[in-house]
Amino acid sequence: MQTAPLPPNEEQRLTRLRGLGILDTLPQKAFDDISALAQAICGTPVALITLIDRDRQWFKSRVGVDITETARELAFCSHAILEPDEVTVVEDMCKDARFQHNPLVTGPHNVRFYAGAPIVTPDGFALGTVCVVDQMPRHLHSVQISGLSRLSGLVATLIEHERARQLEAARSARAAHQEHEALIAMAASGLDLQAYIDADGIYRHVNQTFLNYVGATRDEVIGTTMKERLGEATYNLVGARMARVMAGETVIYQRISHFKAAGTRHMEIALLPVRDPQGQVTGVVMRGRDIQELKNKEIQLGQTIAQLEKKTLEQERFIHVMSHDLREPINAINNFTSLLHAEHAQELVPDAQRYLGFVRAGGQRLACLLDDLLRYVRLDRHRLAAGPVCVATMAALLRDDLGAALAQSHGRLEIEPLPTVQADAALLHMALKHLVANGLAFARPGVAPQVRVSATREKGFDQIHVDDNGQGIAAEHQACVFDLFKRLHPRKTHVGSGLGLPICKRIAALHGGHVSVQSEPGVGSRFTLHLPLPHGTPS
Repeated sequence: MQTAPLPPNEEQRLTRLRGLGILDTLPQKAFDDISALAQAICGTPVALITLIDRDRQWFKSRVGVDITETARELAFCSHAILEPDEVTVVEDMCKDARFQHNPLVTGPHNVRFYAGAPIVTPDGFALGTVCVVDQMPRHLHSVQISGLSRLSGLVATLIEHERARQLEAARSARAAHQEHEALIAMAASGLDLQAYIDADGIYRHVNQTFLNYVGATRDEVIGTTMKERLGEATYNLVGARMARVMAGETVIYQRISHFKAAGTRHMEIALLPVRDPQGQVTGVVMRGRDIQELKNKEIQLGQTIAQLEKKTLEQERFIHVMSHDLREPINAINNFTSLLHAEHAQELVPDAQRYLGFVRAGGQRLACLLDDLLRYVRLDRHRLAAGPVCVATMAALLRDDLGAALAQSHGRLEIEPLPTVQADAALLHMALKHLVANGLAFARPGVAPQVRVSATREKGFDQIHVDDNGQGIAAEHQACVFDLFKRLHPRKTHVGSGLGLPICKRIAALHGGHVSVQSEPGVGSRFTLHLPLPHGTPS
């Protein structure tokens, strides 16, 4: 736990605080109304007006707690008054080094959220805060933060006026009227519908959003009962929940509401008990949040998911057609053209032999294209089985897989020391095989291909590099080499489906990584697989 340092003007601040005569005074309705408004604006179970004395934090007003003070060294507000010009908001106390070991956070109070607006006197002394507290992390809107700040300014003014009241009774009456008007103005702010309902079910405060939805004026609402506003049928539904809140329970629920001005809206309603200093529930804060747009988006999301499921079924049928209905005729073409070439080629005239060669080559290309296309579309259905993979062992296996290509091209595969990475072994093998095979296939005329596999670790990624001394790729073509069916060379000189690099790109993406290329025409290329490091692994 980090104890807050003392403000530079601590002694002058304490003199100013004690000179106001506010410490250890009896509860006052104006301050309690401000606490209730802070609770209503921020929607928290606890709201306080605190003053920081030399060794303690004393509560001038409190909603939702029974104690009247805490030790200063435990006070969150001791930190807040160090920044008198801004509202301190801690969305999760467990993640803030200043508070994560505070007994109020780690102990039975289980505090998780805090927001405190410093109460600053006109001559610049931070006396304490208007603060709100919750046992769960939360986020405040800018309007709520602004409202809290305005309340703290209101408290500072109220304290000054209270001191003046002690000196001049006549001025006290005028100050009370001004503060009451300020409270009414504060109740009008906020994005959500807000209302304060007393123990008799009578509306005492509502904000402007509430009035905008119900299509009524403040005078038409304040002083009326819930039964009068809601009607008998709706009140019977809400009445049981109100009884639970008056018993001390916080109630949150959703309902479809029909508003005179706003129409039918899906609302999230929160009913929060308001307690007096003795802990007795004296009323209820109602907060209504319009979640109609959220519900509309949920419907749209459901429709999108249904469409995706439909497309998935269509894709599975497409894969089935390619795997069975297309492969059968392709295999027949390749098998019978091979038999025709083996047993009857000598009986054919030269033109017929040439035409047969075209058919055989086309059938083989079609089979290769079908295999690569199936590999690509099946990647979307592949369930990633990531685990430790020794890249050195995998690269050594490539010598056997590509033995024929190495012998035919008189090429050489060099393997540098390689690490163990976190990946799907089958997919990583497929990607490396494509990259090494490309390095052997796109050699410069008259130059034996040399392919080198190496690795580095940088910026949170294991980077597996495949370098070659081949033809290279012009700068204007490097951005599109990973596009589907993109070919930079004619089929007469280089066979292939145009799917090898897109498959590598998709495999890298499935791992949460990517693939990149650096190349210079006439010198060679470097393709790099960037695979994310496991969480917690040093870069």
